[in-house]
Formats: sequence, C-alpha cells, structure tokens
Amino acid sequence: MKSCLFVVLAVLFRVTFLTSIDCEHCATKVKENVSFEKGVKDLKVSVPDKTVTITFDSSKTDTLKLEKSIKKLGYTAKVVEYKQIVKK
Repeated sequence: MKSCLFVVLAVLFRVTFLTSIDCEHCATKVKENVSFEKGVKDLKVSVPDKTVTITFDSSKTDTLKLEKSIKKLGYTAKVVEYKQIVKK
C-alpha cells in the first residue's frame, strides 16, 4: 500500500480598494471589522488616499467577499490594484 502526501499551498494576494472613507473613525471601523474576515492576513487603511489594502489567503476568501465586507459597513469599494504575493 502506497501512501501519498499532499501539500496544499496557500496563495496570497494583495488587493487595494478605493473607498469612500474620509476620517479616522471610518478607518477604525474598517480595521475592526474587515481584519477579522476569514483569510485576511494583513490590512492597511490610508485615510488621505481613501484606500484599503488587504493581503489575503485565496483558499479562504476572495476579492468579491472582501469588497462586500467593506460595502456592508456603508462604504464604497472599487478594486484599483490586485496582485499575487510571491514569497522569496
């Protein structure tokens, strides 16, 4: 009997959304809610740029789910950058 070993590699992506956030209260609201979404590894909010940048595990979530989680808080969210993270 042969045994097989399967390795599942998590593929990380980074997506940046242009949003309607306009104050630190908005930034805190996004950080406190979206950072706990399944698969989110890192989240950065820039109030001056009105952006939310999220690094996530693509086996656990996707861009559409993350966009919906921002919109559910009452903000707009449009993808302006999306790329795979390559670990060296």
